Amino acid sequence: MKLSTLARPIAAALALLVAPAFTPAAAAPHTHAAQAEPDVIKTTDGRELSGTIVRELNGYVWLDMGVGSPLMFRPDEIAEIVRDSGVQAGADPVIVSDEERDWVDDPSITRAAILTAEGPVGVQMSAKPLREAIPLLKEEGVELVVLKVKSGGGLGIEVQRLSDVIHNELKKEFQIVAWIEDAISAAAMTALTLETIYFMPKGTFGAATGWSGQLKAVEGRSLEQFLYQMEKISARGNYDEAIMRAMQINVPLSYDYDETTGEYDYYESTEGEFVLNDGEYILTFNAETAEAAGFSKGTAATLDELTRILQKSVGEIEWVGVEIAGEPYPIAKAELHQREWREEVTFQERRFQEIYIKYEMEIGNATSVAIESRGGFIRAAQRYLQRIKRMVEINPNFGLLQGITDEWFLQQEERLRRLRR
Repeated sequence: MKLSTLARPIAAALALLVAPAFTPAAAAPHTHAAQAEPDVIKTTDGRELSGTIVRELNGYVWLDMGVGSPLMFRPDEIAEIVRDSGVQAGADPVIVSDEERDWVDDPSITRAAILTAEGPVGVQMSAKPLREAIPLLKEEGVELVVLKVKSGGGLGIEVQRLSDVIHNELKKEFQIVAWIEDAISAAAMTALTLETIYFMPKGTFGAATGWSGQLKAVEGRSLEQFLYQMEKISARGNYDEAIMRAMQINVPLSYDYDETTGEYDYYESTEGEFVLNDGEYILTFNAETAEAAGFSKGTAATLDELTRILQKSVGEIEWVGVEIAGEPYPIAKAELHQREWREEVTFQERRFQEIYIKYEMEIGNATSVAIESRGGFIRAAQRYLQRIKRMVEINPNFGLLQGITDEWFLQQEERLRRLRR
């Protein structure tokens, strides 16, 4: 199938729908909080995770496991906390008292924050840090969230998770809009959850073809599942399902616009007055075509321009966060968390190859000596295996990309058992 000239080259970005091999890279210095007596969080899905509890806020708990950034657990995810105090996390919502606030709750002003969704979907752009942003946004009194999207696609399996967090959790707590720099493939599928979308001048949105294997477009049952999934997500954002279909498969798309009512009617054909796609290509919107077709509510190059657009509907806006030289917008606590997540994931990707090689080296060392001399090598291998396990627990999609499953861990445990015999 051919791609529209409106679309940027997307083959490399969409290749993230399959598992890439990571190249070894030198690891940067990285430290974590020291862990003495471990705390244990027992989750409602049956897991038991050990580490050090480093923060708690109204039932939300952050656990440092010694690898990666601390994991955050919502009250409804926690069955029990085992620690010296014996205190269990409650199921109360995030409520910031007047004493805890360093901001004024002024009903005439809308407190807003930029939250970036960047990088490969399912790796750096993930449901987990977005969910973890909720208590941080509440802590700073945010009412309006601008999700700034810059992603060339990624793992299709993460789309539903991201859409669920946005639709079922973020929308219930905040007014939330999208600001598109690039939303290609899985990123477009995700952003479609939002009813209100703005573009940057060079923004792109679409080219949502699924790929597998050696960049082979999905077909048959897999394609039908993708199409059905996007019908449901289109409904969440109140978009005509024909728009996303034209971004997924070679079908035409046109529309009529009624200047009297301001309504748009879309057709999966070229019968409309304005033709967006003739069926020979996969549709990708740019800022101009998106706004003309009613898909985008406006175009803004800077935060000031976006503020002027938003204030027409929400009134005066106060942007939450710290002003940092060189940054185009204030950095809220929730945004800082998104950035730290992406940095951590990048670090772990680079670190994984080194840890895996060392693990295999210790296995090889144990194999090369008599059974009675293997103890030290086996213990070292076990430590490296535990580090790999923690990496996967922090971001399960990372394990998926590396081909590391629960079955793989069982196989490794069996390898170690055999070496002890």
